[in-house]
Amino acid sequence: MSAKRNTKRRVTPQEIRSSIEGERPAPFYLLHGEESYGRERLYRWSVENLRPPVAADFNVDIFHGDNVDPQRLLDLYYSYPMMAAHRVVILRDADRLPTPQSKALEPLVDTPSETTIFLAVGGKLDMRRRLFGQMSRQGMAIEFKVPFDNKLPDAIREMAAERQLQVTPEAVDRLCLYVGTQLAEMANELEKLEVYIGDRETRRITAADVEELVGVSRDASVFEFTDAVGKGDRRHAVELLASLLEQGEEPHRILPLLTRHLQLLLRTQQMEKQRLARDEMARGLGVAPFFLDGYRQQARAAPAGTLWRGLLALRRADDLLKTGGGRVRYRAIMDLCLSALTPNTAATPNTRG
Repeated sequence: MSAKRNTKRRVTPQEIRSSIEGERPAPFYLLHGEESYGRERLYRWSVENLRPPVAADFNVDIFHGDNVDPQRLLDLYYSYPMMAAHRVVILRDADRLPTPQSKALEPLVDTPSETTIFLAVGGKLDMRRRLFGQMSRQGMAIEFKVPFDNKLPDAIREMAAERQLQVTPEAVDRLCLYVGTQLAEMANELEKLEVYIGDRETRRITAADVEELVGVSRDASVFEFTDAVGKGDRRHAVELLASLLEQGEEPHRILPLLTRHLQLLLRTQQMEKQRLARDEMARGLGVAPFFLDGYRQQARAAPAGTLWRGLLALRRADDLLKTGGGRVRYRAIMDLCLSALTPNTAATPNTRG
């Protein structure tokens, strides 16, 4: 096993892979964070490549944080591998590990085994816990964060490139708005789009493809709805909201899209003050240049105070939706929220061209 490592800088997935493929893998690997797609993808690869080629069933043990017997885990951790150079002990759902059990597992980092590799994976972790902190210092830890809006287009292009797909800027923008920052859901949509385009020679996904497949169940476009709200066009927004809800669209999905739209308008206002070039502004917003003029026109027409009050209304609506109550109550909450978001009926050009 390797000596202690300094992992204060950000570790990348490729560095994890290189370490595992090397002659001296780290004693500890900690994969954590709220972004589940990248985390689970690296986890599956790590398990496959850490698994001993001989007697794997006897040399790989998996525990779960919400139902772990610390002493049993420690016993297996310190056991010698059977007919192999090392054994692997895995802790799934590390974020659900209770504090007493976490403390009971600290001998792992106090006296690391020379013949066992410990792999822990979970969601958001309290890195102040000694177990996780020492695993990070003595081994390799990587945090998977949900990408910011301006980083999402790059993530989509990377995911598409892995499938040897090309995605037009307009299609990327629609995927950003339809799917959002949940990369696991984005991967599912890209998989469906890959099947949808079939043997298309260019392997190129267009905005029309996204509209046809991802938005196939919507007679009223979510894009149109966010634009109507951004324009302050209450009458059209009310009609579109009613249509979306009737089609089964969940308010819990609509609110993040509206929040993103208002945030984009506020950021557009800030960038206008900086007098940024057109392409630079589009990159900063994380949108296709084709759609920039619409965002700029809406941002100029909407007072910043109105946008901030709209974000506050969306936050309150989210809190109310979390208390439950059924579809009738959800509709009433969304209607009230829409009244706060569209204080007037003035219209500005559509951001979608």
